[in-house]
Amino acid sequence: MGHVAGAVSTSARVVVALALGAILGAATAHAQTIWGDPAFALYRQALDAMEKKDYAKASDLAGQAAEKQSGHVLAHYLRGQASAAQARWDDAASAFAKAAELYPESFAANRDLGISLEQLNRLPDAAKAYERALALRDEDELRGRYAFLLIEDGKEARAFEQLRTLAARDTKIPEVWSALGRLHYESGEFADAEKAYAKSVALKDTGRGWFNLAAIRMRLKDTPGALDAFKHAAQHAETKDQAEAEMKRMREAASPRDRVAPVDRARGTLPYTTQPRQ
Repeated sequence: MGHVAGAVSTSARVVVALALGAILGAATAHAQTIWGDPAFALYRQALDAMEKKDYAKASDLAGQAAEKQSGHVLAHYLRGQASAAQARWDDAASAFAKAAELYPESFAANRDLGISLEQLNRLPDAAKAYERALALRDEDELRGRYAFLLIEDGKEARAFEQLRTLAARDTKIPEVWSALGRLHYESGEFADAEKAYAKSVALKDTGRGWFNLAAIRMRLKDTPGALDAFKHAAQHAETKDQAEAEMKRMREAASPRDRVAPVDRARGTLPYTTQPRQ
C-alpha cells in the first residue's frame, strides 16, 4: 500500500506549482523572486535533499524553513515525509498534523497523518485521519487500509461496511477480497466467502488464498472444487505440505461422510488468517 515518502518528487513539486504559481508569475518582472526569501530557499534545499534520499538533511532543512515561516504548509509536509522515510513516526505525525491543521483540505496531509499514527499504534486517531482524507478524496487503496485498520482495532462490523463498498466497485486489491472472505466466513456466510476468496486468488495467486478457498469449499461440500483449490495451494511452498496432506486424506476417505470438512475440523476456522497490514 505504499510509503509516505515515495511520491515527493511529484507530489511536493506539483503542490508548489499550484500554490505559488500566481505569486511566481507576478514576480517575473522583478530581479528576485520569492524563492530567494530565506524560508523558501531552505525549502528548495530540503526538496533537493529529499530527491537525493538524504532524509536527515531534508528533515532538518524543512524544519528550518518551518521555523522561518510557521505557516509554511509545504515545509511541514516535507518534514513529515522525510521523517517517515526514516521511520521517525512521532516526528512524522507531528509534522503531518501541523500541515493538516494549516491546510485541512489536504488529502495527502490527512492520509499521511493517518499512516504515521497507525505506525504508532494509535489506531482510533489514525482512523479519524483516514476518515477526513476519504471525505476529501475517496481512493480504493486508502479505504482498504482504513478497513484493515478497523479489523485490527476490533471493529469488524465497520470494516465489513468498508470492504463491501470496495467489493461493489469491483476493486482490484486482492487483500480486500481475502479480508472480506474471512469476515463472511466468520459470519457463517460460506457462499459469499467462497466468492470473495475466489476473486482474491484470481487477482493474486497465493498459497494461503487457495488453501482457504479449499477449506470454504469443503464447508460447502464442494469436493471437486476443494480438490482443485488444494492442487493450486500445493504449488506454493508455504502451503504445499498441508495441501498435499488434505488431498491425501480426501482420496483415502472411506465414505462420503469422512470427506466433509477435513480441514481444521476441531476449531471450525480457516487455517490461515488474512494479514492486511504491510
